Amino acid sequence: MNSRLAAAISRVKYAIGAWFAEPVAPKVTANTFFVWEPCSHSHTEVVPGYAKYLLELGFDVTVCISNDPENTGLFSRFSDPRIDVLRRPQGAFIRYFRKHGLSNARGILITTARKIGHKDDYESESSLFAQRLATQKLLLVEHDVKRTADAGRMRRELITLAPVHYAGVESTVVNPHFFGDVTVRAKHDDVVRFVAVGALRAKRRNTTMLVQAVARLHEQGQRNFRIAIVGRGNLKAVPEALRPYFELRGRLNFTELYREIEAADFILALLDPENVQHERYLTTGTSGTFQLIFGFSKPCLIARKFATAYGLDDANSVVYADNAALAAGMSQAVAMSTTGYASRQQALQRLAASIHAQSLANLRKLTHDH
Repeated sequence: MNSRLAAAISRVKYAIGAWFAEPVAPKVTANTFFVWEPCSHSHTEVVPGYAKYLLELGFDVTVCISNDPENTGLFSRFSDPRIDVLRRPQGAFIRYFRKHGLSNARGILITTARKIGHKDDYESESSLFAQRLATQKLLLVEHDVKRTADAGRMRRELITLAPVHYAGVESTVVNPHFFGDVTVRAKHDDVVRFVAVGALRAKRRNTTMLVQAVARLHEQGQRNFRIAIVGRGNLKAVPEALRPYFELRGRLNFTELYREIEAADFILALLDPENVQHERYLTTGTSGTFQLIFGFSKPCLIARKFATAYGLDDANSVVYADNAALAAGMSQAVAMSTTGYASRQQALQRLAASIHAQSLANLRKLTHDH
């Protein structure tokens, strides 16, 4: 059985099981704040960070996430007696909220608002919480605001992971990049390890960009590096001579992902400054790659066009000019001294701490203002 067919069968089984799942019995007190990720197969990486902020604000936290196998280990590095993590099919959570609303909880943070909205009308989320009191907070996170802004439904209280630069709209930035106890380790001094999170496919422009960079390094005699690819894909677009540099990891659960990021020396952002579709990372949305960079203090390689928007520079990353310069950036990373690498890690930690402080202040306003 091929992997695609197996994945399709798994999804069908999951969908059927959603409506026969055991009832949800969350721990709910007058100090509880729900964190619900209604998307089954993506965006779950933001949940630990949002739970951490709410704990710091003094709440107890009940987390609602899908029991999809890929979510295994989401909280493997993070535990707290004030967190109750529920893993169920999404249908079970929907049935619970339709029947009970928020009960006596302080509020709920829905970490992918679009998954339960309808045509960008965020009032439809309220139908699940019809009995919500005026003092109970309903906080919504949007990962890309273009459709919402275009529909004229953007509002300042909508949470985004990064500032919005589109049509003059505003949001409240709360960037979650906490995963728990992570190991910040020194750079490998023999074979330098890069990691890229995303599919490796022949038709993707950033795949071409990466293969061309590896080809250039190979021609120059650079051999002491490897690239782990986390995500679907194959090596069909990679010439035979270059394949030894690539290690395909496939889609990983969070236990495996955390381990892979820790083992790497650098993250390859692979954002393409010449790709119009990647403009959204500067205007209306962001990428989960940045959460990993900040959360694991992992220096990245990134085109300058995108670096500035996220506070990344030559002091904390390897910034290159354009696609043609990716090979030079990778060569710089391979040759980087251990002290230069450690300096970048420390700079990333300072940047992450600054983002954390501002995000916490922003979330405090949303949770405590009436």
